[in-house]
Amino acid sequence: MSNGNTPSLNLNATHISIFVAALSLCTAMYQGYLNTQAVGVFARDVTHRETMRACREAVEYFMEAELRIERLARASRAVYGEKEIAEMGFDARRSVTRFAAVATYLANFNAGKLREPYTAITRDLEALAETAQAGKPADTGPVETKFYQLNENCVASVTPTK
Repeated sequence: MSNGNTPSLNLNATHISIFVAALSLCTAMYQGYLNTQAVGVFARDVTHRETMRACREAVEYFMEAELRIERLARASRAVYGEKEIAEMGFDARRSVTRFAAVATYLANFNAGKLREPYTAITRDLEALAETAQAGKPADTGPVETKFYQLNENCVASVTPTK
């Protein structure tokens, strides 16, 4: 009961429902924020995994191309016929092309700033394949050095920062 001097606490159904609605709105806003954060984490994880996969494939395809080029360069025309040499050359160029595709993909992840170095490596590998196809020795050392530097960039791009 209230006397004339103290105000009474009058909680009616309208005040209670407004309070519950405000709490529901705050909860919905907080859930939206958490969902946005979760989507951001998921997107960064997918990008990280795709870049890691592409780096691994670039190494794999580079090594494959190098191996096939060296095999082609060492192939003796006395042992292998022209048809086998042509098939080895095709395999070497196919490996170079696979590397070029993954290298382009990686360059796109780095805003294109690595496009020129990856293109240079691809052209060097193509030239080595042509040299090997002609039966001349193919020195892959300089290309390996260039690739090693780009591979370091690739690893750095997928290493999480603290």
